[in-house]
Amino acid sequence: MKTSFLVLALAAAQVSADSTSTTYPGRCLTNKDCDAYGSGMACIAVDSATSGLEKLNMCIPTAGSNICSGQIAGVCPTFSAWPSKYRKVQTVCAFLTAPNCNKKIDVKIDGSNGGDANLEPSAGDGSIANPNTTVECYVRNFTDGGSSKVVNGIYQCMDARKYVATNGGHIASLTAKQLAACGAKEGEKEPVLCNGQGTCSPKTPFAQEYECKCNKGFDGDKLCSKVTSNECSNLGQCGALGTCTLTTGKNSGSCTCKNGAKGDQCSLCDGTKSACSGRGKCDAATGACTCDSGYSGTSCADTTTSTNTGGSAAVSSVFAAVSSAALAVAATAALIFA
Repeated sequence: MKTSFLVLALAAAQVSADSTSTTYPGRCLTNKDCDAYGSGMACIAVDSATSGLEKLNMCIPTAGSNICSGQIAGVCPTFSAWPSKYRKVQTVCAFLTAPNCNKKIDVKIDGSNGGDANLEPSAGDGSIANPNTTVECYVRNFTDGGSSKVVNGIYQCMDARKYVATNGGHIASLTAKQLAACGAKEGEKEPVLCNGQGTCSPKTPFAQEYECKCNKGFDGDKLCSKVTSNECSNLGQCGALGTCTLTTGKNSGSCTCKNGAKGDQCSLCDGTKSACSGRGKCDAATGACTCDSGYSGTSCADTTTSTNTGGSAAVSSVFAAVSSAALAVAATAALIFA
């Protein structure tokens, strides 16, 4: 596995780096840009289908972390601390086709969840391993509902809406099951995965079954919805009114709140004029915002829309593949992805 190759190959030229930006914390173009946030960081890209946000990059700590890349079914960036349009990006650790692969490694699965995956050189693969040019990929046979799909791929970070639009699970019913396991609901225009505080990722490397891998400070048993501490592991996780300050050389730090927020993960309003982003009322007893009409989110920082456009039909159709056993998988896929 060539992690540096995978990271740099996905870097987006249109994104410029901000030195310790508070508006776009962790934004980067290359690994070098991450030096501004401390040592032991890697610039990780997220492939997004959101208009104007096709490529996103954020610095993630590498010390003891589990980054989604190559054969690692790990974590991706979180954008809850970035401006509203970026918070719509929900990350999935996707097993995607590697078109430039010249060294294939077979994945042998002994358990249904992939926990007993064994890696072996692919039979008949006569490629010569050159550390400067070799691109490794992994041959995985996905199965669900009588359908199967062999994929020569690697793990990469992807926005959930693109995961739906491109059938990221490679079988329509499997794609729907994976997203549902992370909290997505049928018919949502913009499904929120892991409550925006984690990555929808395979339970184990090469597993078909997915789960939420939460940022530090959130409970993994509750789809990352329960705050457990003020610890943070992702520069973009402390919400619209918070900043994650990582300890140099470590994979975690703590959230620091701006005026208007308080508490662990800056998840409570503080009763000042800045509370609820000036778009709602703060309940001093509970620390919860009641947002004005047209706004939503913990700090009322997001704009609420009621129209159904774009990817909503795709999301609804994918979930229909799971609930309607009467439809053939092939016909379902044709309906969704035509």
